Amino acid sequence: MRPSFYPLESFKPLLELTNQWQVMRDELLQLDAPLLDIDRTDKSHDQVFTELNQYLDRGGDYGWLKGWGQAGGNRDWVQFALQVQDRPIEAARASFPRTLQLLGALRGIKVCSLARLAAHSFLTCHRHPEILGEGLLQMHITLSAATEGNYAYLNVNGQFHQHRTGEAVIFDGSLDHFVVNASNTERTILYLEFDKARMASR
Repeated sequence: MRPSFYPLESFKPLLELTNQWQVMRDELLQLDAPLLDIDRTDKSHDQVFTELNQYLDRGGDYGWLKGWGQAGGNRDWVQFALQVQDRPIEAARASFPRTLQLLGALRGIKVCSLARLAAHSFLTCHRHPEILGEGLLQMHITLSAATEGNYAYLNVNGQFHQHRTGEAVIFDGSLDHFVVNASNTERTILYLEFDKARMASR
């Protein structure tokens, strides 16, 4: 049976990235970006980025993308894309120059974004079968979570992990997983899908 969670220490580059969480958090705190009328429902990453680039080419402002799970896009679970296939999203550079510099030192990142889950929200149970086939794992670095009454959790295959500010978790997203934020404040993470073999500590 495949493990649900993996030790961060097994991926030294990602441990070093996690140690810089305050840099990323500080840039997040300065972010003032709109929610775009673009969602991820039944779309691949490539389709979403194509739609996003078309929007930007028309002169639109860069911002948060609506997640899946609700008709017309999920406004309670939104993403701010930073990088895809080891390439930065140039429109994000103005808001996250230092974060993108940190990410630029790594190789093997399929996708990286901020992911914000509103207070009292639930992301239903799902899985990403392609994660296993592509040799990937997923990672959350918590940049913002409730300091009191923190009931923000990731559950992978029946095992819970609490999202605490400044902490990271690596997991197998091809297994069933869901996320709940029963706190009174929103929870924001840095989300990565990465190549397991390329990131593994030697």
